[in-house]
Amino acid sequence: MDPLPRLGELETAVLRHLWARGAADAKEVHRTLREAADITLSTVQSTLERLHRKQLLLREKLGHAYRYAPAITAEQFRARAIAEAAGDLRGAAAEGILAAFVDLAARADRANLDRLDRALSAARARPARRSS
Repeated sequence: MDPLPRLGELETAVLRHLWARGAADAKEVHRTLREAADITLSTVQSTLERLHRKQLLLREKLGHAYRYAPAITAEQFRARAIAEAAGDLRGAAAEGILAAFVDLAARADRANLDRLDRALSAARARPARRSS
């Protein structure tokens, strides 16, 4: 699987809008985002096209316009981003990454620690995978 592409602020805002809405054309996205930022319709169209080329959006031609939808869910995007940021969790580098992850989970919601504990227990119960 290819690494996630780097995203600019507008690309991130467009993705968040589409994750919340499901699908939209450029005019719909523009109507929502122009309230927060002084952007033109053509800027939104270009951003949608870039996200499509980055394989983060699907599109369907409807008349003279495209309707865009996310190619992956927000949860899938976040999971891939975390996996890429963590990289190979071996050796001393893993300790700091894992400690930061536990701290982040605890700060977000104390119940996250319980969920993390259950996930760790389930992972320990599974047969170990062989390293290649």
